[in-house]
Amino acid sequence: MAKLQLTDVEIFVKDLKATRAFYTRKIGLKVRSAMPKWGYLALGATKGGEDAALTPWQPVPEWGQEMYESRLKMIGGVTGIGFITNDLKRTIADLKKKGVKTAVDGESETFGRFTDPAGNVLFLAQPAKPKVRRAGVSALGFVTVASRDSKKTGEFFRKVLGMRKQRAESDEEGFDSYQLSPKATAITPFTPRKDIYDNPADYDADMAHIGEETGIGFTTSDIYRLQEQLLAKGVRFKEKAEAQDWGGIRARFFDLDDNVYSLVEYKG
Repeated sequence: MAKLQLTDVEIFVKDLKATRAFYTRKIGLKVRSAMPKWGYLALGATKGGEDAALTPWQPVPEWGQEMYESRLKMIGGVTGIGFITNDLKRTIADLKKKGVKTAVDGESETFGRFTDPAGNVLFLAQPAKPKVRRAGVSALGFVTVASRDSKKTGEFFRKVLGMRKQRAESDEEGFDSYQLSPKATAITPFTPRKDIYDNPADYDADMAHIGEETGIGFTTSDIYRLQEQLLAKGVRFKEKAEAQDWGGIRARFFDLDDNVYSLVEYKG
């Protein structure tokens, strides 16, 4: 199959300039790429790396009324995006000193979260046995996807997209994750169960995420070839590959639950 990389994980924000300042100055992310004319900004824990970039977007009316309104509704809330830190306690303490809203999940010593200025909640996960204790984030480790059957969704990632199954080292619930390479950002499908929620409304909220835009973006060097290979495996496309005004080629495809992913080939 044509080479595939998970390169972008989107969030939507109220103010892109303020978001850039927050993530670079307070979280410590680096600017990996930017196309100001198109409102594109890619931020990473390191300047380069095999992990995905966090790509914040500020919705604008020029996107079209339907997309503009739907993306506005996606601002705020729990994103399912998780950064890896090798010292959760010190990282949380440092962020609090900078005025960042943080929390640790229950009695956990390995899992926490922070909130950005738009109200988006992102996770912080520490490996069970970090080799080196260092404050700050080291990589965008994972992004969760809601699914009716996480095992079937995992098989879709493995058999159709060529991802490898792994047990997430920092995941206390024991969910399986899937990666394209050992240092790449993992996708973790999960099936909401009523018994793991204290508040029934949280269960309903997570179920509502099934069949949505995931914000997960893959890139390839030969999008038309890859598209044909995915079609041959029965993958359904929301949009077939088409040249974009900004210079690249983009397609969008579904998983088994109608969650939507983007596929891009960059030109130049």
